[in-house]
Amino acid sequence: MLSSRPFGILLAAFLTLSFLAACDTDSSPFRVDYSLAEELVFDTTGFESRTTESGLIIYELDPGIGTLEVVSRDNVLLYYTIRFKPTNDIIESSYANNSTFPLQFNGIASSANRLGDGFVEGVLGMKEGGKRVVVIPPTESVYSDTVIVDLEVDSILF
Repeated sequence: MLSSRPFGILLAAFLTLSFLAACDTDSSPFRVDYSLAEELVFDTTGFESRTTESGLIIYELDPGIGTLEVVSRDNVLLYYTIRFKPTNDIIESSYANNSTFPLQFNGIASSANRLGDGFVEGVLGMKEGGKRVVVIPPTESVYSDTVIVDLEVDSILF
C-alpha cells in the first residue's frame, strides 16, 4: 500500500515556496532601509574640489573644529554614506535602518581591508565636526565602480 506522506510533504513544500515567491521583496527582514541616508546626502553645489595623487576628488564642506586631525591609528566615530557614482544607489551607510548613531572605526587605517584605501584616505586629516564628500575611483575602492562617500566625523577617540 502506498503512503500519502511523501505527497503531503511535497504539497506543503510547494505551498510554502509559492507563498514565499509571492511575498513582496521589500518586506524581507534582510532588506536594509536607507531612507534616512537618502535624506541626508550632502550637496556639493558651490564647493570647490581638490584631487589627490591617488585620484580621489575631495569636497571640503565643513573643515570641523579644533586642532586634532584624524591620523591612521585613531579610533573615529563617523557618519557616512557610500553611493555608486553612476546611479547614486546607496551601498552602505551609518544611517542604515534609521540609525542616528555614528559607527566606530578602531584604527581607521584598519578599515582599508573592508572599505578600501580611498575611504581611509578620505577620512585622514579631518577634524571633529568636519564634513567631506569624497569621490573614490575603483582603483582605491573595494567596489568595481567609482563611489561617492559622504563623511562626517563625530569624534576622534585616541
